[in-house]
Amino acid sequence: MEFKKIKGKKHYLYKSIDEFYAHNENHVARNLWRDGSEGEWVLTDDGYVCQLLKTFKVGKNDCVRTVCGTFSISNKKREMLGSEGIPEYIYSFSGKYAKTEDRADNSRHFLFAKYVARGDDVLESFRKAYPDAKSDDYIKAESAKLLKKENIQRMVKEEIREILDEEGVTPKYIIQGYKQVCDISERDTDKLRSLDSLAKISGLFDTQEKRTEELTVWSGFSNEQLEGIKDEKGLIGNEGRKTQLVGTVKRESEETEDD
Repeated sequence: MEFKKIKGKKHYLYKSIDEFYAHNENHVARNLWRDGSEGEWVLTDDGYVCQLLKTFKVGKNDCVRTVCGTFSISNKKREMLGSEGIPEYIYSFSGKYAKTEDRADNSRHFLFAKYVARGDDVLESFRKAYPDAKSDDYIKAESAKLLKKENIQRMVKEEIREILDEEGVTPKYIIQGYKQVCDISERDTDKLRSLDSLAKISGLFDTQEKRTEELTVWSGFSNEQLEGIKDEKGLIGNEGRKTQLVGTVKRESEETEDD
């Protein structure tokens, strides 16, 4: 069995139902993970046993979090596989944050990407992820190097998608917004520009075509912008404020649309 310590408590992943019962005489595990309730021990798709640490909704979608990661119940294409082990980062829907050779460095990468995606200043994000770094010149140089790394760009992008999902800014929302603007627009250029920015941030229009891509590192949504997103009548914030860019990185890439 494996375990992950979260807030000082060990959460286990058992290789089989027999191993689970050998260590848990007073608990049962009988449901598959898609049918379980929060706190219940459940079976993964390949017969491992773990606990549903949290159940929650993103928009209308029911989701669960376990030591195997975070999963959408409605996404039938993605299985929960205990045989893949416990990932370093369990809070992503992508399943791409797998174990790496350097776990300590990878963990700091996760922290850096998370702070950047949540809107913190890039240099401050580096300081939080690497608290032993003291030299301003070193921090500036190393944070710039991190932003050029493909895995960091992917992490930041995934974290931003999660923020948008939490606010209900899904691909379906964006498409419906475009349609609404086309149907009722007189002079809705600001709304359209805001939707276009959201589409780019969410990665909705990623394609398999090789292109020069600009990674947008942003300073987060203001409260007014988030309220604007939620506003049924307005598709941008009340003040029309744009997302503030704090850095960009250009690279040529060949990407595939996420499922």
